[in-house]
Amino acid sequence: MAVPIYESGTVSATTADLLSGGRLNAIPFNGVLTLEFQATTADETNRYTVTVQLPGGDVPIDAQLVPGSNPALLGVLDERQTLRASYQARQGGHFNVTLTETGTATMTWRAVLR
Repeated sequence: MAVPIYESGTVSATTADLLSGGRLNAIPFNGVLTLEFQATTADETNRYTVTVQLPGGDVPIDAQLVPGSNPALLGVLDERQTLRASYQARQGGHFNVTLTETGTATMTWRAVLR
């Protein structure tokens, strides 16, 4: 059994391909990829949206609002408030995750392959 791979970080600007350049750019083994997102704020002037494109081209999450945290704590993922999605991941596949910023929001994310 493969050891889980964790990647995480914070962003403060639009990011076109979040997982590129990391260990999850090309999925190293078959498993389940779980993505988590939480913004510091989510209102009409300061927010993030997320789009997830699967390796086969399907887009199950298309420009959906990332929940804001209460209180607004950058770097903290509160499991009661986070946007979380899990997908079957095949070795060699690439998940294209796009984060789009409006205003001055910042965002915390985590990706785990098990």
